[in-house]
Amino acid sequence: MNRTDAPRAAQPLRLWRSAGLRLAALFGFLVLLTMLTTLALVYLQVSTVLHRNLERQLQQAQQRLALQYAHEGPQATAQAIGHMLQDGRDTDLELVLLTTPDGRFLAGNLAVQALPPLALIGASAHPVALGSQGITAQLLAHRLPDGAMLVLGHDLRELRDIESTLATASLIAGLFALSLALVSTWFFRRELGRSVDALHQTMARIAGGQLHERVPAQAARDDEFARLEQDFNHMLDRIEQLMAGVTHVSDAIAHNLRTPLTRLRLRLQHAHDGAADAAALRAALGSAMHDIDDLSRVLDKLLSIAQAESGTRRAPFTPQAWGEIGADVVELYEDLAEHEGVTLTWECTHPAPLLGDRSLLAGALVNVVDNAIKYGGRGASVRVQSRSARDADGAACSEIWVQDDGPGAPPEALATLGERFLRLRPELPGHGLGLASVRAVMQLHGGSMRLEPARPGLRVALRLPQHTP
Repeated sequence: MNRTDAPRAAQPLRLWRSAGLRLAALFGFLVLLTMLTTLALVYLQVSTVLHRNLERQLQQAQQRLALQYAHEGPQATAQAIGHMLQDGRDTDLELVLLTTPDGRFLAGNLAVQALPPLALIGASAHPVALGSQGITAQLLAHRLPDGAMLVLGHDLRELRDIESTLATASLIAGLFALSLALVSTWFFRRELGRSVDALHQTMARIAGGQLHERVPAQAARDDEFARLEQDFNHMLDRIEQLMAGVTHVSDAIAHNLRTPLTRLRLRLQHAHDGAADAAALRAALGSAMHDIDDLSRVLDKLLSIAQAESGTRRAPFTPQAWGEIGADVVELYEDLAEHEGVTLTWECTHPAPLLGDRSLLAGALVNVVDNAIKYGGRGASVRVQSRSARDADGAACSEIWVQDDGPGAPPEALATLGERFLRLRPELPGHGLGLASVRAVMQLHGGSMRLEPARPGLRVALRLPQHTP
């Protein structure tokens, strides 16, 4: 074998390593085996029924002639045999022989010397001579009481023609089944190979860094492979979203933490170079410790957001209610609201049942209420309300909203609220991570955070699918 023949010889082996081809071949083999088994059973059943019917007809004719022989004698029986061979019904297929007790011919269309040795029990097929031609016939022999022999038979040529026709039809059907199996194998291999190859090629491109690649989906198809492709694309969307979040967090940390780190270093450098007494040194160290604690809180907040977005902080969801969570959060913030000169009111118009992690949901609501009190300002009024709502598809939702009558936010800024480190009012304390954390928690629970102008003020609504116990 030369080198050019080696790849050709290895090609079938490579094809057979394909799981899709093996499954398709197994499917085709099972289809072919089922069809051939069915055809064989049909052939055997039909052949058995035809032979049994023929044997039953011979037995009935034999009983009739034997009874006539016993009551009317040999001559009447011979006449009856003559009439039977001339009545026009299967006369070219019927075979009859009646002999005398000493074995001489008495009536029929068979010669005594043409008969093979016959058993006296049951009908069987034998080659016989009929005139100048040899045939195969089903013969049934019966010994009469006086020693005479009665033999009845039937030419099997017509029966064999029926069996031959049935065998030919079975062969044609078998060839059709083989063609169907081959076509099914090819079609199954093509469909499975198309979907698997599309997944493989997409994964290869993604491994090469092209995270925007997706499996081509055909809207007209709605089978298992199409749903698998859709789920795979959704997974890729989620991965790309998480990667974008990681990139954004990295950029945000590099940009937003550089300033406090620089400030911290300058303070420590100043204390190292110019602190004249212990009091100044302690003040510098205290300020540095405050900055470090502030940075630690920022990193903890970023970590909690990343965990919520990736789902690693997800505990088993249990039945909860916005009504209970809202009442606890409002009770927690009543003293702070009073100290800040803000009126905080709570309305539970519906228990708003849901499935979720109570600590995460309470933390999200705490962030929203804290922002409302902080940005509403002294003299503002903050309302918290739980209610039942409907989404765009008409499904029942559980919602809690927090509304203040403070200065609110510009309409063009509503779309960007919730991004990390975004602060509309930098003069107020904070890091711009509160609403980002809320959005991540709501996405983890399959819900949403909506921000709407309240004129005056701002309304933040947290919506989750309603849970029906």
